[in-house]
Amino acid sequence: MHREIFHIGRFSLHSWGVMVALGFALGMWVAVRRAKKVGFPEKHIFDISIALIIAAIVGSRLWYVFTHIEEFSGNWLDVINPFQGGGFGISGMAMVGGVVATIITAVIFCLIRKINFFEIGDIIAPTFLLGMFVGRWGCFLNGCCFGRESNMPWAVVFPNNSPAGSVFPGVRIHPTELYESFIDLFFFLMLVLWEKRGGKKFVGHSFWMAFFLYGIGRAIVDYWRWYEPQEIFFKYLGGNLSIHGAMALALSIVSLFVMIFRIGKPLPQKAVRKSREK
Repeated sequence: MHREIFHIGRFSLHSWGVMVALGFALGMWVAVRRAKKVGFPEKHIFDISIALIIAAIVGSRLWYVFTHIEEFSGNWLDVINPFQGGGFGISGMAMVGGVVATIITAVIFCLIRKINFFEIGDIIAPTFLLGMFVGRWGCFLNGCCFGRESNMPWAVVFPNNSPAGSVFPGVRIHPTELYESFIDLFFFLMLVLWEKRGGKKFVGHSFWMAFFLYGIGRAIVDYWRWYEPQEIFFKYLGGNLSIHGAMALALSIVSLFVMIFRIGKPLPQKAVRKSREK
């Protein structure tokens, strides 16, 4: 595990940041390719990607602060202060907050640009799963978003100076970062195959399918993840569901409802036939 790649003075380049950046870059690249295939203006993809990157960072940070409010009580400047712990950077992000913030930002972007939100959502949303696949490796290298004790053959022991190691020093735990990473990759590939076989029936179908799958995957992984007591929504069958997982699951339920009742503009027959021919 390599949390820090190098440092110069108070500036450190962390593996988490590098992997998240690579995840964003890969997602943007794939989104541009998807846009080309359907004749959607690439400029909109580049522009909205920048807005979504900022929204994801801000939203993830604000949701972390909200769920760890006691950590910042009396030290509110630490919410945005990049100089903490003797180095440069802000630690403490919660992915679900980033997801909500990016959706809101995308809606506002589309209203300003007069773009169909679900049309661009069908292009970008599936690539979110691909970006998560890469980004969760950053979590693994950083030792955050870790699981509970485990005796499974693939269980890992994190260094004591990592977030996971400070909670479970010398203890084998579930590598939940990798669980979610591979689940997201599987869901992305499944979604692409589903599209190629003509599964998409209305504008926004791929968007809702992506977040339906994301919510299911997050809720599954949550069972094995370790959380602070205030973050746990409820416990069941020896595992737990966090507030973050509950929000993701709620998004999944809403997505399923929309897909069942096909709440969206039907695809033109040409588009349906073309997707089946790919």
